[in-house]
Amino acid sequence: MTQKACFEVEVGPDTPRAFAELSGDWNPLHTDPAHAAKTAYGRPVLHGAFSAGLLSRLAGMHLPGQDCLLHDLKLRFLKPILPPARLKVEAEVIRDDGQTGEVRATVRDAVTGATYAEGSYGFGRHTIQSRPDNFVRPETDTDAPRILVTGAGGGIGGAVAEKIGRLAMPWKRGDILPARTKLSAIVHCGWPAPDDTPLLDLSDPAAAVEHHLSAPLKDGIALARLLAERGEPGALLLMVGSTFAEAGRHNFRTPLYALSKSLLPTLTRILALELAPAEMRAATVVLDVVDGGMNAAVSPAVKQSHADRVPFGELPTPDEVAEQIHWLLANRGRLLSGAVMSLTGGALP
Repeated sequence: MTQKACFEVEVGPDTPRAFAELSGDWNPLHTDPAHAAKTAYGRPVLHGAFSAGLLSRLAGMHLPGQDCLLHDLKLRFLKPILPPARLKVEAEVIRDDGQTGEVRATVRDAVTGATYAEGSYGFGRHTIQSRPDNFVRPETDTDAPRILVTGAGGGIGGAVAEKIGRLAMPWKRGDILPARTKLSAIVHCGWPAPDDTPLLDLSDPAAAVEHHLSAPLKDGIALARLLAERGEPGALLLMVGSTFAEAGRHNFRTPLYALSKSLLPTLTRILALELAPAEMRAATVVLDVVDGGMNAAVSPAVKQSHADRVPFGELPTPDEVAEQIHWLLANRGRLLSGAVMSLTGGALP
């Protein structure tokens, strides 16, 4: 059965100015009655992008609704909207395979039936993560050394904290450890989200480099200093790397993310040397695409394309990654220090 939706919206003389407040488009055709009176329209014209907002409402509230991820939007303007007017928005789904789909929509005058705009949009669906966005450390009165986890609000960090259990202590930049807290390990999962802007297209290279490269490097150094101050003998700083930093992997589509993750192998070897006198260790695990975390919103088709690169034919979950990290935390050997281990399941470039 075809899915359809319909709703009406009243737009008044103040609507163009209200929309200008949101969009920053103060073109006098929309916002200056004196100027608009001199045009063929005689009064202010509603922004065309207002109709785009109506299609966004359709996608997020009706077709498909709350699990919508808007992929693209096409809109053709046929007649200007002159407030006051009552608009009628009608739409129907013309394709829906359960994961992605397409909707065709029309914006009309609810009184005269005149067509103002017609268009379409493509959509996907997001899934709800199995754990809360912000991992909450269980209350514990133990005096045992703790395991600090960065990025505990994300997919991998949350899974690691959950796997560790009551000894896990979520940490973010600027946090101060309670007095006398000792550490047996730090698992560094937190990282700035990937940005696919090409390096030559960065609008503010200095700010981008600070956010994506300098800040993560400072975090790594700060965590190593914290371990040196609070770690017990044999304590481990375990950092999570990515194959996105390796040549041939994913074509460097996220250049700043690739650059920042490429720092980890060298940083690991340097910190392994500097932590050794205190009998502490540093290591890095390198992961390929994981089915969760920052990839939670990736389309099923893209996930399948990555799964096809894995000999076992499926992507690992954050929980599987957490199992491997937990196993490494139990390894107290000195040979682990300075190691950069690729945990990719044999994924091809």
